[in-house]
Amino acid sequence: MPKRVLTAPLTAEGQRVDRFVADMLPERSRTAWQREIDAGHVLIYGRPIKARDLVHAGDEVEVSWTEPEPRALWSAGELDRSLIVYEDAWILVVNKPRGLVVHPSRGHQDDSVVHRVAPLLGGPDTDFRPGVVHRLDQNTTGLLVLARDENTRARLSKAIAERLVHRRYIAVVTGQMTPALGMIDAPIGRHPQNRLKMAVILGGRSAVTHYRSIAQCPGYTLIQLSLETGRTHQIRVHLAAVGHPVVGDPDYGGQMVPGLGGQALHAAQLAFLHPHTGQPLCFTAYPPDDWARLNFDGWQSLTPWVFEPIDGCSPILTAALLDRIFP
Repeated sequence: MPKRVLTAPLTAEGQRVDRFVADMLPERSRTAWQREIDAGHVLIYGRPIKARDLVHAGDEVEVSWTEPEPRALWSAGELDRSLIVYEDAWILVVNKPRGLVVHPSRGHQDDSVVHRVAPLLGGPDTDFRPGVVHRLDQNTTGLLVLARDENTRARLSKAIAERLVHRRYIAVVTGQMTPALGMIDAPIGRHPQNRLKMAVILGGRSAVTHYRSIAQCPGYTLIQLSLETGRTHQIRVHLAAVGHPVVGDPDYGGQMVPGLGGQALHAAQLAFLHPHTGQPLCFTAYPPDDWARLNFDGWQSLTPWVFEPIDGCSPILTAALLDRIFP
């Protein structure tokens, strides 16, 4: 039976143990980890716990789990190399198109990112997340890293939990952001009336989004974003909560634009240290062609470059970005 010992960081203080384990080991669902907790396979300092118990900074959480028998619940598709930005023996970096979910799930058992690169990943399992360490919403586009083996997946998951994987986004929102540079710190939980949506609510999980305006035209702003946390729908919920929903996002009040296939939210840059070699890696991808539908009159740069330089990443000139996405 595989085993891991997780040390709870300061950011996990007061978190439910099932949520903590699911965040640290995201290759399995929270429900699957609850089953392991109920079976006595998750211990804190050697003591059995309940899923609702809380972890505290510094706690040593010993996690064991049963390996599921492989089941043919979904069929891998043919390898689609058009998605692949980078490939080596340990990882894949892919540029996810609009309309494609990341991993097989109920209602999406015939096509997903995992289906299309499955020949390069491990086989299907009962939780449908082979190689997946982070996700993008179905109609959000952009960069993802996938692990090709369990050891690499564990290393990437740890790096994400320690905020060593830099995921940077761009979005077009309605209105002018005030201030132009800022942080949105508001807890997120399930919407009280619609369980398919998220909302800023009292008692929700801590969520922090940083943003900077990089260009604007009358009625719209192009912004860059980075996350301290990775809550479901976080960027979309936070921007809607401050009155600047993402254009093309009907779930959270975004203005619809003919020809735009979904929300104007794109994971444009991904930077991290290679989980085995330690080499700094940086990948950049421009938004899909349907962003040309947002070529409103009068886009003006507010800052000379997009994204601050970090290891392995060069800045992107704002003027070049505008020329590329709003031809």
